[in-house]
Amino acid sequence: MATKAHLEGMGLDVLGPTHHGIFKSIYFFDPNGHRIELAADIGTPDQMAQLKDVAQPMIDEWSETKKAPRHAAWLHEKIAEES
Repeated sequence: MATKAHLEGMGLDVLGPTHHGIFKSIYFFDPNGHRIELAADIGTPDQMAQLKDVAQPMIDEWSETKKAPRHAAWLHEKIAEES
């Protein structure tokens, strides 16, 4: 939040923070018009361990189907419950 306030103090429009489950992000544009995402990890050790356990199956599924894997759906469902 301090970085967001700093960027806004410089006159930049900043979107966020957006909660992604294991991290939060803010978004803004650099002077060349490129969108920048600044992310901060907020995941618990347990969440990170769970994600590590499904990382390879997720990559394999993505490589085969080109669709978002459901292995970590629990993370997104948790976010929806908190909203």
